[in-house]
Amino acid sequence: MEISDFKENEQEQIKAGLSEAVISDKEAAKKILALVPAEWIKKIPFFVRGHATTKTIEKIAKEHPDLYAAAKREGELPEKEREELRTIITGIFEQKMNKHNIH
Repeated sequence: MEISDFKENEQEQIKAGLSEAVISDKEAAKKILALVPAEWIKKIPFFVRGHATTKTIEKIAKEHPDLYAAAKREGELPEKEREELRTIITGIFEQKMNKHNIH
């Protein structure tokens, strides 16, 4: 996928620099992003990848603070929380990838 594949207004936003969320707990973000298939992350164009990943983590932190808190704890994610987070984050990525025709 190239920048020309995006709509004109999206291209302007990309060129101006897309916003990225400030993630306070990088380890929690890594644990959550590890639940997304690596090939999906690679399909996201590099110039929007930071925006897509940080904003998704921010969304999860706001909408599911209990699950985000579980990811912030030391060690592995408990099975129940890991599966809930996997379902949530893959759902978000599927929706956004379909919206932007990333297959």
